[in-house]
Amino acid sequence: MKLINIIGTSMSAVCVASFAAIGYCEVLDYKAQQAHETYTEQHQCLSMNLYHESRGDSKLGQMAVAFVTLNRVNDARYPDTVCDVVYQARLDSNGNPRRNQCQFSWYCDGRSDTPRDETAWATVQEIAHEAMSEYGKVEDFTEGAVMYHAHYVNPYWAKSYEKTVRIDTHIFYK
Repeated sequence: MKLINIIGTSMSAVCVASFAAIGYCEVLDYKAQQAHETYTEQHQCLSMNLYHESRGDSKLGQMAVAFVTLNRVNDARYPDTVCDVVYQARLDSNGNPRRNQCQFSWYCDGRSDTPRDETAWATVQEIAHEAMSEYGKVEDFTEGAVMYHAHYVNPYWAKSYEKTVRIDTHIFYK
């Protein structure tokens, strides 16, 4: 076999392999982009929940609220994504959340949901990232809680759950 044929055959094999690799890389890039977009969306939802539910609490208190949200995602009684958990509500006939009938009260209390405290917003975004990164790898100090309420209220459902811990302004239940 002549050297040119061997080189030509080898080059063709390299080109085919390269094109296949490029195609594979494009698939991986697409999947990575989709994963990044999904993460970004879920992170935004968790950040919003932390901002409205616990921005005045310590880091531990904010992590506890994050863990409750993530515990719900992993509990068959609740939706399967952070955003679906955060925005879970009873809906009216037009598909809009009914006022004061949401899992997290801030979502349908009739007030603006736009974060106004830039420092608190930056903090909850960091905590949301940490919670999403560490969930399942670190101890859940809420002991698997899926519910909580402010210490100064007495919701009707509290007796139906087992109290696990109080952190800052919230009492947690599983």
